[in-house]
Amino acid sequence: MKYLLFSILLFFFLGQLKAQENSSVENFAFQSGEKLTFRGYYNWGFLWVAAGEVKLEVKNESYSGKPAYKIEALGRSLKAFDWFFKLRDTISCYVDTTSLKPYYFDRNTNEGDYIARHQYWFDYEKHEIYSKIQKRQKPVKRDTLENKHISSDIVSIAYYTRNLDFSKYKKNEKIPLRMLIDNEVHNLYIRYKGIEDVKLKSGEVYECLKFSPMLVKGHLFQGGEDMTIWVSNDMNRVPIMVEAKVLIGSVKGLLQSYEGLRSTRNSHFKNRSGKVDVD
Repeated sequence: MKYLLFSILLFFFLGQLKAQENSSVENFAFQSGEKLTFRGYYNWGFLWVAAGEVKLEVKNESYSGKPAYKIEALGRSLKAFDWFFKLRDTISCYVDTTSLKPYYFDRNTNEGDYIARHQYWFDYEKHEIYSKIQKRQKPVKRDTLENKHISSDIVSIAYYTRNLDFSKYKKNEKIPLRMLIDNEVHNLYIRYKGIEDVKLKSGEVYECLKFSPMLVKGHLFQGGEDMTIWVSNDMNRVPIMVEAKVLIGSVKGLLQSYEGLRSTRNSHFKNRSGKVDVD
């Protein structure tokens, strides 16, 4: 359960595709001021129990004198769920405003009795990633990872992927990705499953791009493609829903509210701010 709430919701965004080899990407999907809130649910027998939420926010800032987006993710268990598993996580990263490549990633983990901090610095001239990791009261560990082919963290990878042209891929095609997870670079993929509608309780229907990511086997997942993700098929590319099997039970994440969207043109979202009520 250590990464249940936060990791599940952030895995909405898996997807470092072939196009990442390019030095830049046109950002049409998001802007500074965008805020997304997701609610996480855990399947307890035959019941879906609201367990936690994740809030994501984009801001214009600078990093080492360079223009950057600061992307911050806050994850927490709901008070009613704290007795079972208390979670208070904070992730922040800085990315280049043109290429969306990460400069720096920082994850502060506070989950039950587990406390840790993971920091990563990306050096593109030397093709290296420098890490600094401390878990509980153990000594700090530092490492240098090779980064010849661009790799991303779990947050910056999300925002890069939202700007890719998915019309280039066929249904069931595997799309390779490289992602930095817990001081290791993994060669993974997502499988594009085409377009599918997601119906809201209001009766509205969102046309979505559907994916299944290749998951890393560990304490949360069996590995394989036991997760499905739906992302709005419009100019905003907002994650709408995710469902996944975990080692014990299953989980679901739903978009709850949005603010500061970049586009209302050619969009499922009539306003830049609002709430979503998914069936």
